[in-house]
Order: sequence, then structure tokens, then C-alpha cells
Amino acid sequence: MKLKDLEAALHRQPFRQIELRVDGEVIRLHHPEQLMFAEKKSTVIVVDPDDHIHIFDHDQISKLRLLPKKAANVAA
Repeated sequence: MKLKDLEAALHRQPFRQIELRVDGEVIRLHHPEQLMFAEKKSTVIVVDPDDHIHIFDHDQISKLRLLPKKAANVAA
């Protein structure tokens, strides 16, 4: 996966939740602040919703998926 695709997903407005696949593991991002880059952007640091820290090279991401928007509650 290309770094520019990850950055585009993080900066998308409005932000949509992201699912990353890294070495067969699925990591979900509910907020863009859950992901940080090391100085040269080759290393990615993710704090998942369960407060687990994942550190990996961005080229280990095999798939990035924008999760569907949550259905808005409509009053009848």
C-alpha cells in the first residue's frame, strides 16, 4: 500500500473509520489521532480502541479499507 493512500484516508473530511490489515491482523481506527508516523514516515504507530500499541513499517499494510458510514438515526 502506498503511503499517500494512508495519508489521504487520515485527512479525509469528514473522517471515516479505517480498517488496516497488517500481517493478517485487522486494526481499526475510529479517529485519525490513533495513528502517528515516526520522523521519516516509514514507521507507523497505532493505538487501537483497546489501547494496544502496534508499531510497523507502512509497507506491511496489505489493505486499507474505509468503513461504511454509520446509518443516521431517523425519527419517524
